[in-house]
Amino acid sequence: MKAELKQLVALQKTDISIRQLQAALDAIPHRRAEIEREFDQRAFEFKAIETRRDEAREKRARLDAELAQMRAHAEKAERDLMSSTNEKAYTAAIREVDAARKHISTLETQILEQMEASEQAEKDIGQHEPEIANLRAELEERLKAFDEQTRMQTEELTVARAGRDRLLADLPKSMGMLYNRISTRIRDGIAVAEARHGSCTACLMTLRPQVMAQVRRGDEIIICDNCNRILYYVPTEQAQHAPSAV
Repeated sequence: MKAELKQLVALQKTDISIRQLQAALDAIPHRRAEIEREFDQRAFEFKAIETRRDEAREKRARLDAELAQMRAHAEKAERDLMSSTNEKAYTAAIREVDAARKHISTLETQILEQMEASEQAEKDIGQHEPEIANLRAELEERLKAFDEQTRMQTEELTVARAGRDRLLADLPKSMGMLYNRISTRIRDGIAVAEARHGSCTACLMTLRPQVMAQVRRGDEIIICDNCNRILYYVPTEQAQHAPSAV
């Protein structure tokens, strides 16, 4: 096979590797989100308990603030009662004190309920913590392995791109331009296709015997009449040990 043709085949294989690595890296956000979503689904019950505890704490805090205001209001009502100078003011103050005390009692009951809810949630959390700790450890291990895989793929991509640049630089400029033009024009980016059993493996069209003979010789660049890809041929004994570029 002509040296330049071998370089084109190597360039095509490198480009395929680059596309695969880039696709894998582009999928990283989605793949990472899937791992985290799986953890969230498995930890749903635990998170629901945590939410219940947090809501109880928040509600208790609001009730505590309201209770403080109501106690201040009750104290004022009692002062008004003590300083009342007529029956009308006395009756109004009595009603105000009674209403305040009832409201305080209701608030204290509600606060107690929220305290009990929070305590129960804490107990439930304690029961689930070993399981959640295992889940978190598993998540961290998977994310660590995922990050390591990502790092390795990034390095592989850098190496592959550097290799591509070298291969392209070693080609005659006109041949490099031809390769880039074909790979850019064709949707799958495959500019070089193997000719096998008398057909182009990219478009599956049968090649004319004369064309197939020229491809077999490999001493010139032959273009597929149908898909306009550069054709190459791998002898049977070599094909058994090496994958094609397509």
